[in-house]
Amino acid sequence: MRRVAPALTPHLLVLVAAVFCLSAGPWSLAFLAGSLVGNYLVVRRLRALDPASAGHKFLLACAILVNVGTLATFKLAQEWADGAPGAAAVVLPLGLAFYTLQQITFLVDARRREVPMMGFVHHAAWGSFFAQLTAGPIGAWRRTAPQYARLGERAPAPADVARGAALVLLGFNKKLWLADPVGRIVDPIVTGAALGAVSPLEAWTAAWGYMLQLYFDFSAYSDIAIGAGLCLGLLLPVNFNSPLKSATPGQYVMRWHMSLMAFVRDYVFEPVFRLARRLPLQPMEVRYSAAWAVATLLSYLAVAAWHTVAIVPLLQGLAVAVLLIALQMFRQASAKKPRTANRATRAARRVGGQLLLLVGVSIFALMLRTRGEGALAQILPALVDTGGMAELWTAVTTRLHDVAAGDASQAWPGLYPHARLSALPTLAVMSIATGVALALPNSMQIMRVVPPPPGAGGIAWRPSAAWGATTTLLLFAAVVGLTRPHGADGFIYAQF
Repeated sequence: MRRVAPALTPHLLVLVAAVFCLSAGPWSLAFLAGSLVGNYLVVRRLRALDPASAGHKFLLACAILVNVGTLATFKLAQEWADGAPGAAAVVLPLGLAFYTLQQITFLVDARRREVPMMGFVHHAAWGSFFAQLTAGPIGAWRRTAPQYARLGERAPAPADVARGAALVLLGFNKKLWLADPVGRIVDPIVTGAALGAVSPLEAWTAAWGYMLQLYFDFSAYSDIAIGAGLCLGLLLPVNFNSPLKSATPGQYVMRWHMSLMAFVRDYVFEPVFRLARRLPLQPMEVRYSAAWAVATLLSYLAVAAWHTVAIVPLLQGLAVAVLLIALQMFRQASAKKPRTANRATRAARRVGGQLLLLVGVSIFALMLRTRGEGALAQILPALVDTGGMAELWTAVTTRLHDVAAGDASQAWPGLYPHARLSALPTLAVMSIATGVALALPNSMQIMRVVPPPPGAGGIAWRPSAAWGATTTLLLFAAVVGLTRPHGADGFIYAQF
């Protein structure tokens, strides 16, 4: 029995994925099955053709277009329904945005006959793993398929199972005790802004709060998916590496949703760059710079379009690409000049750059959160309302002066009139979440899925009694969080 059970793993994973999809509706299962079977048959045909032949290239292009076209059709229909009064909501088949990209990697990477190919059951297990089906991470075929090819040969190591279980529970707790509480602060502020004015403090709380919520929510799902994979002996791609600690926009985009950015780099940027560098431009340095700029621009437009075809996120993707291109041009120009700034000046510039980056990504996140709610027109002006900031500062400092003088009879100014919680709990939740995001090692580092930064000590998983007790506490905290009256909110990225 011990030898038979592991061999059933691929079949059980396919069965679980089918039941999981069916719970979202028969159409979800039908689309997943069609994607798995259709792409598998196309690759079998591609492997029978000469890779240099016109038929091979035409079939590959058609298959990619069918995959992309199906996703684009749903995205367009979804956007149309959102903007049409009285139109029925369009819901994407479960996981369509994620497994479509995985299947594209399969088409591109497995089409050559010299590359080993799995049987259909193992392929289906790879393309439908339930833990990553809803919101990733996106596992490129060339990097993850070899693990699935070995799936079932032997049972996973007990240490990996223990580490995976701890990571799953850590993800649940991140969702329940960080992402959801911050979201319950942000939501009433956004709702209040849609009905009227908000204060500058509320506006900045909504912007930074949604950035934190989005980070903790999505990274929590990734933790759960990667932990579930470890329990089966699979190492899924890392999706987050403390993006809010990034020093530059380039670092940020490569540390946020890393599996998507890896897909865009390998399957969008690099092919476009190879084509664009043939442009008839001289000298060669100018041609390669232009090719890089074109590839960067199209890559970030692709990232934005994958999320939604709404105009605001598309403009956000365009703005990010233009910013990165401008920064790269600035660095190239600056590299030719001698550096005269001292260490303190460079440190100040670095801190200032990080603050500007956090402000920028917070505003971008806010624009995504308030799309279609009418709140953005109220919140954006409040972010730069210096008069409101001065009034709030005066009221708070006056109240502190009264307390210091022994007069506690005056009421505190209403810092968060729209929030569900009073000012002190709201500030406490925001401060704790900010500290965890900016000061502590991330979950991938704690669980040793990725190595910690050089010289970093601190918390580190190991197979020990202490971590067994910690896992038990995480389980208890997750049960408490799930059984609270308001339970758990849905995962944000499952909407894509």
